[in-house]
Amino acid sequence: MTDTHDVGSRGQRYAFGLQGKALRANISIAGALGFLLFGYDQGFLSGLIAEESFLKQFNYPSSGLLGTISAIYEIGCFCGAILVFIVGNRLGRKKCIFMGAFLQCVGAILQTSAFGVPQMIVGRIVCGLGNGFNTATTPLWVSELVPAESRGFHVGIEGNLIAFGIVMAYYFNIGMSYTTGPVQWRLVIAFQVVIIFFQVLWTAVLPESPRWLSTRGRHEEATHILAQISGKNLPTDDPAVVSLKKDIDDAIALELADGPWEFTECFKNGPLKVRRRFLLAIGLQAMQQLSGINVLVYYAPHTLTTDIGMDYMPSLHVGAGLGLTYWVFSFIGIYFLDKAGRRPPLIWGAFGCALCFLCAGLLQQNITPTRAKASLTFFFLYEAIFAIGWLPVPWLYAPEIMPLRHRTHSASIAAASDWIFNYLVVQITPVSISNIRWKTYMIFFVLNIVFAITVWLFYPETTGRSLEEIDALFMGDNDRLFVVDKRGRLLPGFRQKAWSPLDPENGSTQDDAEKGKDGGLHVDHQEEYNSGSS
Repeated sequence: MTDTHDVGSRGQRYAFGLQGKALRANISIAGALGFLLFGYDQGFLSGLIAEESFLKQFNYPSSGLLGTISAIYEIGCFCGAILVFIVGNRLGRKKCIFMGAFLQCVGAILQTSAFGVPQMIVGRIVCGLGNGFNTATTPLWVSELVPAESRGFHVGIEGNLIAFGIVMAYYFNIGMSYTTGPVQWRLVIAFQVVIIFFQVLWTAVLPESPRWLSTRGRHEEATHILAQISGKNLPTDDPAVVSLKKDIDDAIALELADGPWEFTECFKNGPLKVRRRFLLAIGLQAMQQLSGINVLVYYAPHTLTTDIGMDYMPSLHVGAGLGLTYWVFSFIGIYFLDKAGRRPPLIWGAFGCALCFLCAGLLQQNITPTRAKASLTFFFLYEAIFAIGWLPVPWLYAPEIMPLRHRTHSASIAAASDWIFNYLVVQITPVSISNIRWKTYMIFFVLNIVFAITVWLFYPETTGRSLEEIDALFMGDNDRLFVVDKRGRLLPGFRQKAWSPLDPENGSTQDDAEKGKDGGLHVDHQEEYNSGSS
């Protein structure tokens, strides 16, 4: 007998009737496709800017102009993220994703058909606008549809697909290098449209964020979605669903008590420490880019041919190998983040990245063929270390650290921060490599040391907390600037709810773990219960 409150008899079904884990998996896949496109966009130009047919088409642009062609994409991304800041709450999560896909499709067509630098630049900007919509919205959409205890896993998949997109682009470039003429680079650019098609198709059959729907007064629709993502055949009056919906409504009521949202709130702390949270989100995205990852992602073949003296085809294969390393090690982050937390991969990762740049720079100080090859070892090691923590965590941290009232604005402004610093790095890298060569890596060595210390001092742990529970990290006894005590240990109120033996602060205890077991919506147990009783 079917329960009258069963979600199957009331409300819209999504993804052809999938529920629980299967529905959440499809949400992750749809979000990951958007980031696959992000990675592909980052990767394909790195091979093209060292390719003869491409350079000939655009009259052999200088290093400065090549930097502009590459980096102008980031300006488009920055503007797209700012647009989400302005219209994101009005449009909703899915409409922003669709808007981004449309703009990226137009940009891909403009780039594919370009015969001169101006059209290529316009195409890069338009494509960037779309990716700005995509990157500012997709992590937010996914994080609002999955439970607290697996949020790192689901958003981590997006980071993995960034890396896989880069790998796809590199090997596509290698494959097309055996052809001749403009098709050698035009087909590589046009392939973006295929990824966009599948992204839109997949997202169209999936639900909108129940948290966003609740802010628009669409409570019944939000409740049905919560029931479907929480377990199989859950009724809408199931205690777990009712509890989660109540937490969302209570958070909204608290935030609405302050009246309509105003831009000036970004600069006010208040009891929820909104200004501080904005700075944490923006800072982490900025640090991700200033850590130096795009020195390798965008310019590996260019650097290898101009600075190390490698031929074009070997440089493509080495670049593809770097991308493959990036992708393989990003799998660790997917399964690691919900156990080890957000802070340890960032702190230890930044120290590891710093060491790699230090060694690579010293080896290239007095360059010889042997030392050049040895320095490549540290480029590979850097990609592996970065992929574990610094690739996924910044995209996850910005949407999860903010109250619902500010979540869209935080995700978009943090993404904008990521893109403007991405632009800075991509624009100056070819000039820097040409002029100060190995000293470029010393700059990133120092920056990564600073970033490790910054995360250790100021960033609280968010693992295991529902999006509504994270407010407690900034209230009461936790209303403090530094999150560590005088001995450098993470203060109890800032620790993750699920204890991990990998925590570098060694501040968690088994008692803490027991206290944290009640955090989040434990939908897996609920699914097993309902499956067994159906």
